[in-house]
Amino acid sequence: MKLTYSRGDPVEFYSSQSSTTNITAILEDSGNFVLIDENSSSQQVLWQSFDFPTDTVLPGMKLGINHRTGQTWSLVSWLSDIVPTPAGAFTLEWDTNGKELVIKRRDVIYWTSGLFTSNTSFEIPSLDQSFKIVSNAGEDYLMFNVSPKQFTAQGQRNFSMWQLKYDGSIADQSTGRTYGGTACTGNNTDIDGGCERWSGPACRSNRNSFELTSGSFVNKVPRKYDDNSSLSISDCKDICWKDCQCVGVSTIGNNATILDARFFMEALHKT
Repeated sequence: MKLTYSRGDPVEFYSSQSSTTNITAILEDSGNFVLIDENSSSQQVLWQSFDFPTDTVLPGMKLGINHRTGQTWSLVSWLSDIVPTPAGAFTLEWDTNGKELVIKRRDVIYWTSGLFTSNTSFEIPSLDQSFKIVSNAGEDYLMFNVSPKQFTAQGQRNFSMWQLKYDGSIADQSTGRTYGGTACTGNNTDIDGGCERWSGPACRSNRNSFELTSGSFVNKVPRKYDDNSSLSISDCKDICWKDCQCVGVSTIGNNATILDARFFMEALHKT
């Protein structure tokens, strides 16, 4: 691991040439890993893991933007179940203008929480965490909090977290609920679900949607193939959705990598 200051200079942990460096690393109860300069009068925080979220947000972490530095706090999904590449299809962001949570697929809005209401919740009723919003000249962000004194019946701490999954769903690990993801099938846009209609050609009517099924075609169906290993299964659905001839998609491979995507095409009949 290599840490640098914002200007690019390295953070020095130890040097035989210096006797003044006194940096302490602390893993807080919140899960935040912090480096502190003990020599400064205010114990300056040199670096903290909460400023660099991956696919998971914990209580006390921020989603939003630091206006002074330009840094944004958002989640990025994995490409698949076990590939933690930053090239995942989905991001979870805090819309500082609309005051709502937004999942985007390749920068296109996929799911929204609805507006933040006055009773510290969102239009989607199942989003019932305790939220905090800060908006000022320095920062715009949202965070959610849980009481550190909450314990389960087994005496274990009820430690909440949200994880942005590779399929575009938010998994609330404390309640077992999920939002977005495979519940968004193309055209369903009900307020309780938060799904956005997928952008696509006019041929995609309200009757079109994706559903998981198994089996095989009785007759031979034209197919197209794509061996781009940087595609997620949701990317493949999006490609199919935007092609009026595509009637389905399947993938060959494992949970780590898509080795081959098969797009089943509707045969064109000449008249």
